[in-house]
Amino acid sequence: MANHTTVIGNLLSHLERSDFKKAINEYQGDKRVRTLSTSDLLKTLVYGQVTSAFSVREIETSLAANSPRLYHCGLKAVKRSTLCDALEKRDHRIFEAEFNALATKARQIAGNTGRRYKNPLKIIDASTMELCLDRFDWAKFRATKGAVKLHLKLDGDTLYPEQARLTSGAVHEVNEMSNLCGKAGELYVMDRGYIDYKRLYGIELAQSFFVTRMKSNCDYKVERVLFRSKTEAVRYDGIIRLKGKKGHEGYPSEIRMVRYHDSEHDKLYVFITNNFELSAQEVADIYKERWQIELFFKWIKQNLKIKTFWGTSKNAVFIQIWVALIVSLLLWIHKHIDGIEVSAQRIIQTLKTTILTKRTIAGLFIQDVLPDIPDTNQLYFQGFEN
Repeated sequence: MANHTTVIGNLLSHLERSDFKKAINEYQGDKRVRTLSTSDLLKTLVYGQVTSAFSVREIETSLAANSPRLYHCGLKAVKRSTLCDALEKRDHRIFEAEFNALATKARQIAGNTGRRYKNPLKIIDASTMELCLDRFDWAKFRATKGAVKLHLKLDGDTLYPEQARLTSGAVHEVNEMSNLCGKAGELYVMDRGYIDYKRLYGIELAQSFFVTRMKSNCDYKVERVLFRSKTEAVRYDGIIRLKGKKGHEGYPSEIRMVRYHDSEHDKLYVFITNNFELSAQEVADIYKERWQIELFFKWIKQNLKIKTFWGTSKNAVFIQIWVALIVSLLLWIHKHIDGIEVSAQRIIQTLKTTILTKRTIAGLFIQDVLPDIPDTNQLYFQGFEN
């Protein structure tokens, strides 16, 4: 059984086991399973993610080499063939359910922590992982390339991954917009790739808000000017109506336009929003927050295994990405519950070399036992900083 005084046991202690068990039953995850339960599979894959195992064989070899310590860590030695079979046959929706349960837990822990605006800020974006089309023929993206796409909603105040969708790379971001946006009262920031006026109007009808950049070819008429300057950072603030078939028919209500000059890069940005209460400066500041999701994608790709895969089927790839997202949430939960005041980069680097030791995660960061590991990427995922 898992011992919570081991690092891996402590990491896994926050798994939402009741929700996971329900999903296992719903999708028959343990039907005719003899040697590796779905619960043990999750533990094994978390171990593979934390240790950055390159392949299923590497997971097998690593566990076998540490077999005397596995029992107290809640792990078991497993054959490569058994792991490969499990990745092919266990429904990836089981692991999606665990991610969703952990995201709910993170939401409860976060509460209103860090809230800077009247409405909870949510950052929307997608990231593509390219695949070899010859090996991943289900993931056709371009003529000669395959890809899988992670569509994500990141909490903009405490920076945990709140909601995710996985698709083939051919699915455009805007097609997942309705699945990620639309909860009443939320404020979404997204780039111009999400501009679909009908879908943006759906956010308005849901009584939620958006901030995004205006497309250069947008046709509109000015209803009234609120502010204008040639010298200040905010150059213009006004109310407009979209013109043209797609514009006016898609979004028939008034919309706000803000022009903002970034003096550091000498660049003019034009934003649109349906929030009329924010100051124009706040609109610009909110759009800058979009960079946090880029940092998250960079962090997860560099520290967990979602660029090379342990299996070639759609199911295997999706399981691996869901487990990476689960690990990111477990790290976030431990950091916030235990009050760990180091970056997620530092935590994951430390866990890679201490995963089977008898110590709690918080205990690893007491100064006299902290391994001498350079914190080389403090930039990545700044939201995991203090």
